[in-house]
Amino acid sequence: MKKKFVWNPARIFFHNTGTEKLEALAKEGWSVEKLRLGGLLFQLKEDEPKEVQYHIDFQSFQNTDEAMPQTDAGWELVDALDYMAVFQGSPEALSIEGNQEQLLEQLNQEGRLLGKYTILSSIFLIIFFILHIKVGWDLIKMILLGGIIMGGIAFILVLALYILNRYRRYNLKNT
Repeated sequence: MKKKFVWNPARIFFHNTGTEKLEALAKEGWSVEKLRLGGLLFQLKEDEPKEVQYHIDFQSFQNTDEAMPQTDAGWELVDALDYMAVFQGSPEALSIEGNQEQLLEQLNQEGRLLGKYTILSSIFLIIFFILHIKVGWDLIKMILLGGIIMGGIAFILVLALYILNRYRRYNLKNT
């Protein structure tokens, strides 16, 4: 039995862009078997060509220990990992409604924290930079230069996470 891996953009961006590709691959004879690498990849197995629809559902982090949402007739849970689940349904099955309000609130909380961390890391970066300019000792300058480099890396990473969080909230609001 052949296996294939497909990238899952929904894991990062919180939207169902991956489902159209999965449905096209199901028509070619590939069905979703598992989620891999923390949900970043779909593991597909070779199967009979069929027409199905897929749904990717997300839960807030607080509800990951609870059971996944109940599904209507025609849907079955393929795999669940962390706060994400993949469902496969017949073409006639009614769509599944997810709890987007709770997920949006969680993203808002994350966004507030990431905003605070971005401001805090930029303040430390500015302080290290000013101290590096004002201090006359070479050893202290080298230590502060290391702090500037580490602070700059931290600032860039936190800023990237903040921008990603804003994009995820935007996508979630518009779905």
